[in-house]
Amino acid sequence: MPRSAFRVIFGQAMTRHLPEAERRAQIMRAARALFVERGFPNTRMEDVAKRAQLSKGAVYFYFGSKAELFNALVDAEHQQTIRFLEEASNDPRSAAEKLIDVGVKYLDYFAGLKSPPRFFMIMGEVALRDEGVRSRVTEIHNRFVDAVAELLQEGIDSGHFRPLDPTAVALMLKAFIDGLAGQAAVGMRPDVRRLSTDGVRLIMNGLLMEGEDNG
Repeated sequence: MPRSAFRVIFGQAMTRHLPEAERRAQIMRAARALFVERGFPNTRMEDVAKRAQLSKGAVYFYFGSKAELFNALVDAEHQQTIRFLEEASNDPRSAAEKLIDVGVKYLDYFAGLKSPPRFFMIMGEVALRDEGVRSRVTEIHNRFVDAVAELLQEGIDSGHFRPLDPTAVALMLKAFIDGLAGQAAVGMRPDVRRLSTDGVRLIMNGLLMEGEDNG
């Protein structure tokens, strides 16, 4: 038996009894790497199966189509960052403290990634041409904006933030986060020390009512 065939069969045997979550993660890792290397149009499900050392049928068992697999990766791309906002919604501290905390978490996240988040760039490229992906990306974008706007409105209602349009400010902050992601995708990690001091201070000075301390 050729050595390459032995590796595929051995790999399938080793992963045959993996829990569903681990098997899905195995397939998604393979797909993410291929989408980055080859692009979405040039990646086939059989390519994903080969990279994951699984049969094509096994891949289709977990993901009914390439689009479904890609959208799962889109969701995973945002899972960690959305979690920061969910945690903030349950945080008893002031809106200003929570906003600063979320900002620093984002900076630490992008600075601490083991490899550049290049799938972020692929995601945008595919969204230009695929209505389904564009719809999913837009949905996640709006979810972020709504969550930040809610946090900002909390600060306005408490009298700590200026009476600004919270959605407009949230859109600006989302653009800032997307910019960090784009820079990190090409290897430019954020300078956490600078951005978490004067960078955050600049944003907070525009939000806080006169006389409020921005920390």
